[in-house]
Amino acid sequence: MRTLSRALLAMLGLAAVCEAPCQAAEPIFLEQGWSKELREKMYRIPQGSFLMPYSWFLGLEQPYADTLFRDDKHIESFRFLPEAKNAVNPDALPVGFAKGMAKDGEAWIGLTCAACHTTQLTHKGKTLRVDGGSTLADLTRFQSTLVSALKATITQPTKFDRFAGRVLGDKATPEQKKTFNTRVRQQLTTMADWEARNRPSTTLGFGHFDAVNLLINAAAATAQNEPANYRVPQAGVGVPSLWLTPEYDAMLYHAAIQNQLARGLGEVIVVFGDIKVTKTSNGKLKYDCSADLKLLDELYRNNYSLTPPVWPEEVLGKLDAAKVKRGAEVYARENCAKCHAEKAPYPRTAPNVAGDTFIKINRTPLKEIGTDPGYAEYFLGRTATPGILASEFEGTPLANKETISSAFIFVAMLRKTMEAMMEQTVDDPKLRARMLGTQPLPQLPKTEKEMEMMLEALQCYRAAPLAGIWATPPYLHNSSVPTLYDLLLPPEKRAKSFYLGNPEFDPAKVGYRTEAFEGGYNYDTTRRGYTNRGHTYGTAISEEDRLALLEYLKTL
Repeated sequence: MRTLSRALLAMLGLAAVCEAPCQAAEPIFLEQGWSKELREKMYRIPQGSFLMPYSWFLGLEQPYADTLFRDDKHIESFRFLPEAKNAVNPDALPVGFAKGMAKDGEAWIGLTCAACHTTQLTHKGKTLRVDGGSTLADLTRFQSTLVSALKATITQPTKFDRFAGRVLGDKATPEQKKTFNTRVRQQLTTMADWEARNRPSTTLGFGHFDAVNLLINAAAATAQNEPANYRVPQAGVGVPSLWLTPEYDAMLYHAAIQNQLARGLGEVIVVFGDIKVTKTSNGKLKYDCSADLKLLDELYRNNYSLTPPVWPEEVLGKLDAAKVKRGAEVYARENCAKCHAEKAPYPRTAPNVAGDTFIKINRTPLKEIGTDPGYAEYFLGRTATPGILASEFEGTPLANKETISSAFIFVAMLRKTMEAMMEQTVDDPKLRARMLGTQPLPQLPKTEKEMEMMLEALQCYRAAPLAGIWATPPYLHNSSVPTLYDLLLPPEKRAKSFYLGNPEFDPAKVGYRTEAFEGGYNYDTTRRGYTNRGHTYGTAISEEDRLALLEYLKTL
């Protein structure tokens, strides 16, 4: 048999092609400020992510079939978005998959931000492309299945011969194939180790990922060769939208980062970028990272022109003007704008020393918002040994401590790596200053009091503007509420479980369809870190007001 049954594939945790939810028409591109040329460029800008050699990705087969891994249906089964070839994308890579060059000149495949910040919504046979949106991609299963594909390739001689033929060519000698086999085994070990140490304690699925704890694993353990610092990720969250983000005064769900380039550096490390810190002969620390800061800077400068998507009435239905008017009144009456800036012009911070202002992001304390605290608490409560980084904490309250909060290792590694990469790759001081911008880099505390204040400030979740909120399901930081309608219900009336992975959009409830389907991700809100409690604002209203408020939210 060439393929295993879908049931067995599902049991093994591998990709099962789910026909109905995966079939999508040619996308309708919403007007979001990007030209066709800029969009295609943004899908392909490499940023320093190195998953595997480029020719391998083009030639690798699926684990239990001789069909190519990159086959469109297989790629769609992870909810990445296939693309036809064009001048910028001659090999028809999926959206956000980019060709980058290693230092030795070899081409590698990697991910760029578009892989996780582009999505598609389908409705009645039509497909809407949302640039900068919240992906449904299952990155965890994608990586796991890649590992399985390499294992199958190594252990099945005929499969390996086909793979070697595609990569090396038909005239490859037995010796070349033997050398190639050794290299594939080495890469398999690297990828399998990454997959094993970053496999979450509970099953993640479509649109659900734990980027921050993967980043801490890289910073606290991999980068400084401290394996005792590895921890099992256990706080999966949804992927936030990107529009307006470059203007925010705080990023990530717990508002831990203020500098957009530092945020981008962390993103590269999470999606298979390399980071390493070593001690030189003179005792100083040397930081190395595969991230390309100049290309990252280009990505973020282009994101300034990305605008939130407007509700497409021709596809999702005409808005009810009377309901919108009533909904605006409910929004004002329920004081929703206390946390979420309504529409531009948004509240801005006071000018900094450079005279720049940013969109002010409200930070709601965990006790007040009441949503699942696992993400923020795990970030703050996770500890690690400083290891080789110990010298970076001299002169701070963290000096000489055997273990410290991993949050501070996260801060130190991002800052020091950013500074080192700037020094190594950006010669022009003016360009360096422009790239860094005037948003502050992560800072370590100088006093005990300052440390307490920093930790206290991180016990929150951010409340960003609601621009384009209709296009970013599911909702809450942990994706525990499938639709905006459910979010406006009292928590006890919200669905306790539902299925994610079907891109079919429900305009009435504003979110994805959640019925069970083969290969779907059963989101269980009874699990730790997955609860759908809290955010009770605007939930004690009549059904008429609820539907009117929902109609108004479609206009933001």
